[in-house]
Amino acid sequence: MLTELLSLVLLVGLTAATLLICFEKWGWLRAWEVRRPSWLMRRCDFCAGFWLAVGLFVVAVLWLKLPWWWVGGALPAAAACRAIMVFGVNS
Repeated sequence: MLTELLSLVLLVGLTAATLLICFEKWGWLRAWEVRRPSWLMRRCDFCAGFWLAVGLFVVAVLWLKLPWWWVGGALPAAAACRAIMVFGVNS
């Protein structure tokens, strides 16, 4: 069961990183910085990766009928997403 959770964490982290790279390429993240409400914080790639990972984990838990506590894997998935964004895009 642990290997499946780790596999899902890596899959979700890679998927979230890919989505963030696409959002950046399409200009959505830059548009967010310009048009965001003043009460919301500025762009944070870790936060965006975390919320993307939470959404992807919720979909995976519901679709695959996994235990609900697997959604906690969103935090390490966000860290993997951030590492991919830092080392992959900026290289």
